[in-house]
Amino acid sequence: MKNIDAMYLERMLMKFDFIYAATLLKALADPVRTRIMHILSCGEVCVCELQQYFEITQSTLSHHLSILKKADLITTRKEGTWNYYSVKGDTVKDLSRILDEIFIPGSECLCHKIPNHLPC
Repeated sequence: MKNIDAMYLERMLMKFDFIYAATLLKALADPVRTRIMHILSCGEVCVCELQQYFEITQSTLSHHLSILKKADLITTRKEGTWNYYSVKGDTVKDLSRILDEIFIPGSECLCHKIPNHLPC
């Protein structure tokens, strides 16, 4: 039988979506993708304009954009033959919240629930 502290800790771990957090962070774990996000933070950009910021092939850029899109960090809009990319605001808000939950200790910090653990 589990003790009350262990059960509470388990509930807290289930409350935080570690898989979602890891997916977002993994998508940003490349300098090219982080730079893409930085550029897109200024507003929507055509892929042809985005290409100017990098010394990589169009297919490599498309690969990085695909990873960011799969992680739901960016959105795309097609106009004629061009694709326009922009940051997906809701997901970026999620990312900000996730980083706060991971790195800023608070009353809900898991370390506060572990017996004999020094507080953050």
